[in-house]
Amino acid sequence: MQFKTKVFIALLPFLSVLACNQTANQDTIKKESIPTGIFEPIVTGRIATDGNLSRGVAWGDYDQDGDPDLYVANSNGQWNFLYRNNGDGTFKKMTSDASGADVYSEVVKHGGNSQGVNWVDYDNDGDLDLYVVSRGQEGNFLFENIENMGFKRIADHPLTADDIAASMACWVDIENDGDLDVFIVASGSGTNLVFKNQGNGVFEKMKDSPLTSGNGRGRACGCGDLNNDGLPDFYVANARTPNLYFKNLGNWEFEKVNTGHVVEDIGYSYGVSMADYDEDGDLDLFLANFDKQNFLYKNDGQGNLTVVQQSILTQQQGGASKGHTWGDYDNDGDIDLFIANGTYRPDMHNFLYLNKGDGTFIQDLTDQITKHADTSAGTAYADFDRDGDLDIFVANWGSNDQINRFYKNNTTDNNWITIRLRGVQSNRQGIGTLAILTFTVDQKEKRIHRWMYPVTGYGSQNDYEMHFGLGHSAKINSIVLQWPSGIVDTLNNISVNKHYLVEEQGELSEI
Repeated sequence: MQFKTKVFIALLPFLSVLACNQTANQDTIKKESIPTGIFEPIVTGRIATDGNLSRGVAWGDYDQDGDPDLYVANSNGQWNFLYRNNGDGTFKKMTSDASGADVYSEVVKHGGNSQGVNWVDYDNDGDLDLYVVSRGQEGNFLFENIENMGFKRIADHPLTADDIAASMACWVDIENDGDLDVFIVASGSGTNLVFKNQGNGVFEKMKDSPLTSGNGRGRACGCGDLNNDGLPDFYVANARTPNLYFKNLGNWEFEKVNTGHVVEDIGYSYGVSMADYDEDGDLDLFLANFDKQNFLYKNDGQGNLTVVQQSILTQQQGGASKGHTWGDYDNDGDIDLFIANGTYRPDMHNFLYLNKGDGTFIQDLTDQITKHADTSAGTAYADFDRDGDLDIFVANWGSNDQINRFYKNNTTDNNWITIRLRGVQSNRQGIGTLAILTFTVDQKEKRIHRWMYPVTGYGSQNDYEMHFGLGHSAKINSIVLQWPSGIVDTLNNISVNKHYLVEEQGELSEI
């Protein structure tokens, strides 16, 4: 793949090593106890006390005020939840605007048997719209963002026309033409669906694509450039039937992988994600199972995935695992894994695995995020209080009165930066962009690879912000951004402990 290179120098005069520290509003958010690890539960405020058979969760700044907001998809006909970030560590549960107009009722009252959710700029007009997939009779739901002031349901649209039971959608630019296409996993009836974005919110159903195979047993989808050719590949987690792996050949052609553990290992697979856990420059694959131990597959850089058996991530009996998300939760420069387990057993808790920096992990059994024995489903992260670390929300579905969980990250010792992307030739959110950050720590250069693929685990989506933990390093040597368009931007002279916005072939600015 040919890349055009352009270098930009950020005009930042000095290196700051002080982490941001915004204090939450103690009138509405209080701490359950002194944390013994990274996370502590938030126990007040509607965002931490609501519960309604919740499934998928998604973070996104729908009102463009600089703070990530949260949407929660609820099942069995329950109303969904929308929480707007107030910017002071608190949230407002949205049902109407200040004048009393019911401008948010569309996105909370409709949802049927909601499962997965995405914040996505489907019409490429610069704001985040909302897409909710459902296993109910009403089909899927598309809500257009109206100038960041409310939402309008788009009922007559190809993305809502198919009456299938769906569990998750992956939005990505399949052919790198600057528009986001969508792949939808069928769960209960019908085959998987894929739609090509023709521009301006017009979508075409691709009926003859290999991606439309499947038997209605799908639970989750993952997308990422597994063979490093600049094109997103797809993986489907199925329940007690072989999982599906499709390599993107370009021009809407796909090759289905039919052999190997990655498609022959069978479990009640409920969640899937891709991350470079061993930091060798390619995306590896993790599969969460509901009925047995979880699966981990190592990538050889060409998209060939081999099973990893000698890992604590796979040797431990799974906890009816569903949602999970990879992130550098301790800001030490290595990517960690949080798993939300969904079981009615009172002795089963969620898992937190910390990366030791050599591709192996230790399980943190003391952290507060592992102490609740809930029936969990989707989970996703965002830096909701803008202090430079990743906070986690967990959706619970055990019963109507089982509350969801919200955990604040208290990491303070290590440095960090975050980057929001703004595509110009590429899609607006820069989905599919690879960022390669190099920094110096202990007089040694270290390289981190992160991809902008926000969908994660089961029915969920992380915030559109690339987060990099740096340990105690205060020197970033460079960041190289490989955009889906093929353009490469190189950024230098970057201060730590700051939030940045970078535009494709444009300037880096602090936000």
